[in-house]
Amino acid sequence: MRNVYLVCYDIADEKRLQRTYKKMLGFGDPLQYSVFRCELSPVEKQLLKQALWEILNLDQDRVMVVDLGPAGARGDRCVEFWGQPRLPPSPRSAIII
Repeated sequence: MRNVYLVCYDIADEKRLQRTYKKMLGFGDPLQYSVFRCELSPVEKQLLKQALWEILNLDQDRVMVVDLGPAGARGDRCVEFWGQPRLPPSPRSAIII
């Protein structure tokens, strides 16, 4: 089962910030600067964690991961925007084989 996650980060170094942003593009959609919406399975969440831990300096940087619930359920409706979002969340559907 895939859940929707809100991933937010605060990176102290410009080079790590750029690398983190590029890595996050492979896992989700940017909603605002340093804020991504990701639909992840438990395995994909672990892959994201491993990928970011290779980039981050955990003494200086922070990442917040918020589980919004199952994709297609509350997780798709619980983010509220005031003003224009940077990018609208893209419609996604999971294919189970």
